Parts: sequence; structure tokens; C-alpha cells
Amino acid sequence: MIGAKIEKKALKLGYMPLSDCLPLLVAQQQGFFAKQGINVELQQEVSWANIRDKVIVGHFDGAHMLAPMVLASSVGLGGLKKPLITAFSLGLNGNALTVSNSLHQQLYDTNKDTFEYAHTLKQLIQQRKDHGLPALVFATVYPYSCHNLQLRYWLGSAGIDPDNDIELVILPPSQMVDHLKLQHIDGFLAGAPWNSVAILQGIGHCLLTGADIWQNSPEKVLAVTQEWAEENPNTHHALIRALYEACHWLENNAAKALPLLEQYLSLSSPLIDQECLVPAITGEYVFSNNEQERKVPGTLIFNRLMANFPWLSHAQWIADQMKRWGWLPKNIDCDELIIQCYRPDIYRAALNHIPLPTSDYQENINNHNNS
Repeated sequence: MIGAKIEKKALKLGYMPLSDCLPLLVAQQQGFFAKQGINVELQQEVSWANIRDKVIVGHFDGAHMLAPMVLASSVGLGGLKKPLITAFSLGLNGNALTVSNSLHQQLYDTNKDTFEYAHTLKQLIQQRKDHGLPALVFATVYPYSCHNLQLRYWLGSAGIDPDNDIELVILPPSQMVDHLKLQHIDGFLAGAPWNSVAILQGIGHCLLTGADIWQNSPEKVLAVTQEWAEENPNTHHALIRALYEACHWLENNAAKALPLLEQYLSLSSPLIDQECLVPAITGEYVFSNNEQERKVPGTLIFNRLMANFPWLSHAQWIADQMKRWGWLPKNIDCDELIIQCYRPDIYRAALNHIPLPTSDYQENINNHNNS
């Protein structure tokens, strides 16, 4: 409720240095947090595991977090079991799959149709097996992430078994480019700006964006513990309102926020500059270092298309994929888990002054570009 007493005014929020942390930075710089009566300290972290653990133990009041982490942590996957919830999505899209120049050349020589790359990759994997060569190595940012699920979905569309036909490793986003350059990995699926960094460094080629796998897919959310949300309902509402205003502002002013994004992200790596930040923000994407920019619709969506609503259908897809790959215990009731972790009721209560969807389930959720 707007005007309700704030239970906790001084907050600490964690984030990872990625382009989609921008709503938090903007809410701070533009005074949207202060407008809601909360004083927020933002703390940058180096890994998603750190983010998770600091939210769980209460060092952070909340955080910029991978959407599947909310479900995973609530059932104890990858760490301590602690019920987490989200009532706010920080946006849609933002991921991309980048491979080494040598792997891209092999794929391109075999089949020039980008959307057949998965099937071409299957042929190359079989050829490597036949010649006794090591498996290709692909990296994602966290076991329980949309990056991992998108990569698995894309590989699976061509009959590639991600657990047996390739080697999957986990790396922090900021280390992807170095490992690709050193030939420790053959490709990675990560969020902006790391795909653009690899391309501008001339060491990788972007095969496709996450939106090519699942158009307008969920990515990062504002996550808090269930306990914190119950103890601080008005503070939670204030956070949601501030972040919604930031996301709404970004829809028309994202380019103006590039210096702010560079200021924060350059702290994590000397490779970060405005040039590598532009593609995901403006949609003017470069897929290789020797190619002209081309418009990619919906690269990062901060507010339009009901991007901030915590759709139960998004959680359903995530849970279904987690179940598909054998991550969820067999005794878990997925419907109950989804309702526990994704809280559109809180979003509706916090933002009852704006137009809201009539349903908590989005139609055409299965608008995936590979099946």
C-alpha cells in the first residue's frame, strides 16, 4: 500500500556486474529508492553463489538473482535449503551463445544457416567421437540458471545430450572471455555484456541470442527470502515500486544510462567499456568482429510487454525444464513450488495503481524457436 509505514528503511542489495543490473543502478541514481522512503546500498559480487548465500544468511535484504535460483534454493539445490521468493522480474532476454572462432568456422563451413547450427554441431560432435578427440566444452554461469536451461534446450532440439555428448562447466560471467581466449572452453552462454566483449576482442562469434531460443524469456529477478518478505511487506512493496519506476524510465532512456552502467561494470573488469555495453541496450548487435551491426529486436527488455510481472507460466517452464534434466527431487510438487516461489499477488498489491494482467499465466509461453 502506497504511504504505508516502511518496516526497514536501510537496505543492502547484491548484484552481479551485468547489463541487466541496470534497474538497480538507475533506481539509486534517479532517486526512485529515496522517493519510496528507502535508503539502499548496492554491493557488487563476483559469483552467483555469493549472491545466493548472502541473501540466505541475511547479509543482503535482497538481490539481483537468476530466476531459477529462487526455485533451486527453495528446495536446497546447490546449497542450503531456504525458501526464496520473487515478486518482480527485472526484465526479459539478454543472453547469447558465443563460440570460438575456430568452432564457428567449422559450423559455418558445414552449414551457413544459423538456425541449423545445433544440428551441424551434432555432426561435429559425432566426428570428434569417431576420431577420438576430446568433447567440446561449453560454459554457463550457474548450474540452476536460464543460461544452462536455454543451452540445454537448444542442444536437445538437435538430439545432443548435454550431459554426455559435451562437457558443461560453470564459470563466473567475467571469466568467460579469458577462458575462451585461452581455449579452455569452446563456447559459452552468458548475459550481456560478455558476448560483446568476446566479439570486440576478436576471439569469438555470437551464434544466436537467448531470444532466438526462447523469445522474451525471463532472466533476472528481485529475490528475497520468504521470511524477509513476511516481516517487511511494506518495504518489499516500496522496493518493487522503485524498481518498476526504474524499468519504466529505462524503456525510453536506456542509452542515457550507458555511462552509469560503464561506471559500475568497469569496476569488475578492464575489458568493459561503453562500446561493449551498447548492443544489448540498444539492440544494435554485432555477431562477429568483421560484421556490420544489425538490429536484433528485444535484446534487453526492461519494462514493455509486462516484462516486470512475475508470470507463473515463466516459473512453470523453468520447473518443467529442471524436472526434465533430473534436478528436482521426485517428491517435489512442482505446482506448489511455483506458487510458493513466484508471487504475482505481491506484485499486484505493490503496483495496484498501474494496469495489470488479468491472469497470472501468460499465453503463448511456449513460444520457443527450437523444439
